Amino acid sequence: MFIDLRAARAMTGLALALSLTPGAGAWSQPAAAAAAAFAPGPDYAGVAGSAAENARITGLCGANRNAKDGYAPTPARPDQTHAPQVKSKAPFKVEVLATLDRSVGIAFLPDGKLLLSQRSGGLRTVDAKGQVSEPLAGTPAIAGVMGTSNTGPVLDRDFARNRIVYYGYTAAPPAKGEPFVGKILKARLSADERSLEDAKTIYEAPWLTPRRLVQAKDGTLLIASGEVASGGPNPQSMTDPRGKILRIAADGSIPKDNPYLKIAGANPALYAVGFRDIQGADLDPATGELWVAENEPMGGDELNRIKSGGNYGFPLISYGRQNSGALINDGKTAQAGLEQPVYYWTPSIAPSGMAFYTGKAFPAWKGDVFVGAMSGQQLVRLELKGGRVVGEEKLLMDRCKRTKDVRQGPDGLVYVLTDESPSEILRLAPAR
Repeated sequence: MFIDLRAARAMTGLALALSLTPGAGAWSQPAAAAAAAFAPGPDYAGVAGSAAENARITGLCGANRNAKDGYAPTPARPDQTHAPQVKSKAPFKVEVLATLDRSVGIAFLPDGKLLLSQRSGGLRTVDAKGQVSEPLAGTPAIAGVMGTSNTGPVLDRDFARNRIVYYGYTAAPPAKGEPFVGKILKARLSADERSLEDAKTIYEAPWLTPRRLVQAKDGTLLIASGEVASGGPNPQSMTDPRGKILRIAADGSIPKDNPYLKIAGANPALYAVGFRDIQGADLDPATGELWVAENEPMGGDELNRIKSGGNYGFPLISYGRQNSGALINDGKTAQAGLEQPVYYWTPSIAPSGMAFYTGKAFPAWKGDVFVGAMSGQQLVRLELKGGRVVGEEKLLMDRCKRTKDVRQGPDGLVYVLTDESPSEILRLAPAR
């Protein structure tokens, strides 16, 4: 059984929670085993150095460490996976802007500084010269238990006037034996950029696991809540917030046009369901639609375009498998009433962070979408046409770095945050 919103509106006695148990975690082989299992080819060519050097590097890094054991589910469309590999027409150089404690997400302030969140829960600023500030006062502590997380900071669309910042995180359980609580914070960045002021929680829920936070063009907040390390809640449940996208107003209230409001017992904040672990999110600059990048257990990582009330299938359908190698729901990849991904990756790349490119620094990239990759240790550039992926390029493979977030700066350059200890902020600038 699954939740098809269109059918559910006409149903009575709707089952609100199911008991399927998805997998957890991310999977990769040790590099030595992978090097023996993978024969480098043009599909994995890096962007720096000779072809021979690229083959040597990419044979040891990134997605190539995932064993190619022949598992290749049939896509619903030919263009849904393994797009033609393309080579960038935009030569660039990579600069290390800053090195700092392990970080999660970045945003840009009007003065050009970066505001970033760290795995420990702190917020800091980084200026154009790479100077890293002390942690901002007033930042809440996050829970240090399995399954907890925090988002990158999000600036209000009217930040230049109101200096409002939003931030998602998981707080410690209120009492022993109770679940952690996910919270969305709304605060004002001080004029000197050293603290958060007038901070208040505008939304909270037990088991909420904020991964990414986006403000839509209408001012509402879209919260991507993960499922990955939660112990098996069903992303098809209409009460559990994990494995969902939730939608709230900027003051924390529930928008009157949320799609599940008329389903008895459903969480009124639900906007879309059926995800495993969304780690990247951005708005299509042309349409305002939300796109997300999602981690599946072992292969089948997805790029999805989100519809209000859409059901994205996990764990009823998947192009991946459990971490053990077992099939997910007997290997089903399609079912009536469930949305198909725009694109998927098998083997897994563990996507994290994504950004549509609209800048002027790289005209050849305009309209493309960048997706970071953690286990893939790369930055993926996808060429789009008519909402479909028509080309894919693997960038930064020579650096062997897990990519956590990617953003376009106000200068039109591309900024990449690595998921390392320590993290690096990389800046991609045109090579003159």
